[in-house]
Amino acid sequence: MPLAAFFAQFESFSFNANQSSNKNFDRLIRVIKCGPQDPRRRAVQEGFKDALVQEFNERFGTDGNDLSNWQNLCRVLRIVPVPDSIQECRQCVWDTHVNLVDLVDSARTGTPVKLFASLRELTAYTLRRPKKFFPKENAYQGGLLKELLREIINPYFGKRRNGSAKRKERKKKQKAARTAGGGD
Repeated sequence: MPLAAFFAQFESFSFNANQSSNKNFDRLIRVIKCGPQDPRRRAVQEGFKDALVQEFNERFGTDGNDLSNWQNLCRVLRIVPVPDSIQECRQCVWDTHVNLVDLVDSARTGTPVKLFASLRELTAYTLRRPKKFFPKENAYQGGLLKELLREIINPYFGKRRNGSAKRKERKKKQKAARTAGGGD
């Protein structure tokens, strides 16, 4: 698994599969003696984030259009009954608030993942020490993971739309304004 392989790079460190990813990472930083300003720490942190995303992808899949990936996720999140369509799964998962670092860890440790009643509760949990942020932008991110990420620092509670729809709408308004103003 990617997290175990990441930690195995460090000969002086012993990965504990029963411990959370964050606790293992904090122990690693102490073992290799990387201070907050040490450039090595940044490189190690980036490697850890990559491994975390790759671990998610291996355990839950990357294809956001694969029903079996969504149904597996629903089972892990204890959504009963497990929906029969991608759209229903997507909605049930979206309405479920879970820390993604804990989700990855639960698959490895067998500990049931903690579910939160609201985004506000999830945010409070994520921001306490140790902070359990999942990498927002990552080269290894698959479509399924992108759909699960939440904005923790600046949450948006409006309608979800993808960026291309917003761009098209903005261009349409600009064109209409130019036409109305005689600019075309």
